[in-house]
Amino acid sequence: MNTVQYIEEFKFAAMQEMKIYGIPASVTLAQGILESASGNSKLAKDCNNHFGIKCRKNWTGNYCLADDDAPDECFRGYGSAMESYRDHSLFLKGASRYDFLFSLPATDYKAWAHGLRQAGYATNPAYGNIIISVVDRYRLSMYDSMTILGDDYDTPDTAASRLIQKHGLPAVIALKSQKPEDIAKLYDLGSWQIYKYNDLKNGEDLKPGEIIYLKPKKRRATADFHAVREGETLRDISQQHAVKLKKLEKFNQIVASKPLKPGEIIYLREKRLNDSLKKEAIKRQSEVQEESDSVLRIAKEGDTWQSLGSQNGKRPEELKKNNADIERPVPGQVVLISSEKITDKTVADMPSTAGKIMFHSVIKGETVYSISRLYKISPDSLIKWNKIKDHQISVGQELQVQSPDSNVQGKQNQTHTVSAGETLFQISRRYGVSVADLQQQNGLKGTEIKVGQRIMIVRY
Repeated sequence: MNTVQYIEEFKFAAMQEMKIYGIPASVTLAQGILESASGNSKLAKDCNNHFGIKCRKNWTGNYCLADDDAPDECFRGYGSAMESYRDHSLFLKGASRYDFLFSLPATDYKAWAHGLRQAGYATNPAYGNIIISVVDRYRLSMYDSMTILGDDYDTPDTAASRLIQKHGLPAVIALKSQKPEDIAKLYDLGSWQIYKYNDLKNGEDLKPGEIIYLKPKKRRATADFHAVREGETLRDISQQHAVKLKKLEKFNQIVASKPLKPGEIIYLREKRLNDSLKKEAIKRQSEVQEESDSVLRIAKEGDTWQSLGSQNGKRPEELKKNNADIERPVPGQVVLISSEKITDKTVADMPSTAGKIMFHSVIKGETVYSISRLYKISPDSLIKWNKIKDHQISVGQELQVQSPDSNVQGKQNQTHTVSAGETLFQISRRYGVSVADLQQQNGLKGTEIKVGQRIMIVRY
């Protein structure tokens, strides 16, 4: 079974568990893919265990023995994979250390992924980003929206807005093309109230899937602080924790328009933290920065530590050390390459796009908005480049997802002089070309290079 087949096989199980227990279907599927190597692991085949859950003292059912932190550890065995999915939900729901996860928005798969790592589901410090990379690569977040709305956000029925409770406040999830005025009319409110309660500028569009509060947000959050994740804004944090944006500006002495850095601590209740909370904040800051500084790859058929090392400019010994819990790469498994920064290309495992126009093939359930989020471009740009009318796209349609301004005509040649400590992989990332191209263009058999060596860079 490959990963796409695995998703088709178990997406409805994940969506069912989300309906019952509120765990994002995207996160459940990503964990299943990761923990069971897309259903190909020994535990999955022999014991239907798709989430690597160990027996513990209260388990009285079937079991399998497998090496993990120690030899011959006891793992739970199930009569079917569906039982494994249900037990995964009960496992999270029944342990107090995961309680805080269930106060997070069901559509915020990134917060859930990092929360699982924070609660200790796995020991790998990059576990949160690994889960996110799988969700993004296979566009699993659409199953969250399909579960909540009964369809994707692309629905003509604005009455499908469902009233939910977030942090004790009534709220709805914004639908595609829905305006603040539409929500105000549905709930007998003034449009000014929707704008004010959600810190929206007059005439500002809503993002499909975002939480919109129907009552004023609070002066303080229930949490003490928030460690910023990649791409988050102060308003994002305000909406996530249901705390007024002006209060966050005051607590942190910043303006909402200020760009935030991954790991930066945002106070949610006071202007400072006591000593114990400071230690906790420093620990969380370190975890977020560590999670956002990891390069990930998804293993393919035939991959070995040797071949992955060659492809990414790393020694096999380094990869084995980075992935101490993996004996050898299995197709569909996510492996940690190095502690360099994740980019969209890394997460999606895309080839170099320098000098090329990228295209995306639409799959079922995708919308203009979800694709624009995937590639971090504006919906307006996607519409303009592809001459899309009324936001209508079709399955199989090829959409341009990179500006034509980035298209480089003909070859562009230059040279790079190797500095101390540089690797071929680092040079390939810097210039947006593959390691294989650099090897071919410079007659290199391996990945070893020397200080002062001149490397030819050829872009097409």
